[in-house]
Amino acid sequence: MIKNLIWGGNMNFDFLAGNTLQEEDFQIDEAKAYIQGFLYSNSMTLLYSPAKQGKTWLGYSIAKLLKDREDIRGIIYVDMDNSISNLHQKNIYEKLIKHPKIDYVSRAKTGVDAMGFLRKIDKEAVLGNFKDVVFFFETTKDFVDTDSKSQSEEFMKIMMRIRDAGATIIIMHHATKTGRTISGVQVFINSPDNVYEMVQKAKEEDKLHLVLNSTYSRMMVEDLGVTVDLNTLNFEKLDEVYATMSEYEEEFVRKGKEVLKKNPNGLNKSKLLEAIGYERTDPTARATLDKFVDKFWKSTKVKNQFNITLLQ
Repeated sequence: MIKNLIWGGNMNFDFLAGNTLQEEDFQIDEAKAYIQGFLYSNSMTLLYSPAKQGKTWLGYSIAKLLKDREDIRGIIYVDMDNSISNLHQKNIYEKLIKHPKIDYVSRAKTGVDAMGFLRKIDKEAVLGNFKDVVFFFETTKDFVDTDSKSQSEEFMKIMMRIRDAGATIIIMHHATKTGRTISGVQVFINSPDNVYEMVQKAKEEDKLHLVLNSTYSRMMVEDLGVTVDLNTLNFEKLDEVYATMSEYEEEFVRKGKEVLKKNPNGLNKSKLLEAIGYERTDPTARATLDKFVDKFWKSTKVKNQFNITLLQ
């Protein structure tokens, strides 16, 4: 016999109790721009790049930027990649973790494997429970075999349930070893709201210069250039000089800075070009050297030659 129960609709079934959409469920807040044109509340963003390009530092920088917003309840950083000794070496506790709004989860303390911990989060992914909470997940390869369709689909379905519970999600993912193509199965492209390719434009001793190219989006997002300060984790707009550098120029600048660090008193143009690996008469190399005067190095006329020294 069907029980005589009414749950707000026309059907009298127990499984409908509390599980059907009501008018109040559609009182949805407008998406908030946490980072204008890049990161919005209650969305899922996937960032990918080859290994060792700075995804972790970018994640830390975004977390630091968001932690002081009054409209964010908390930040949960689920790190299944970095060891505690690695975090200690980077001094991440002082730079980020000790902030009262940050909950940092390490694989060393969960007591279960990465997917086991993710399923614990999934159990609490009910409507509204994660509203105004930002999750970071690092990295997909530490949760699943990204070439496995079944494992990857389970991972992304849990991500979608966490987002549907109100969360904002940032996922760190890898590109293929041979290029900038996103690794793994198609679900990593189809499921997120926004997918970004992260390209390292240049790396200084204490700064990373990154370009984030939107490769897939369901929202009004755009490409973004970012500089991350490795000492302070400050998230800054990328200088136009870095944003427009070609691969040739990036390599030239990297080699040039390495040579000038070893020669603090400077070198003349010809000797510097030879030390970098170019012919002293190479017109492209000479033009590139001149282009970045007062940006990466300075040029001082000494007698009839120009001495190039590294900018401090």
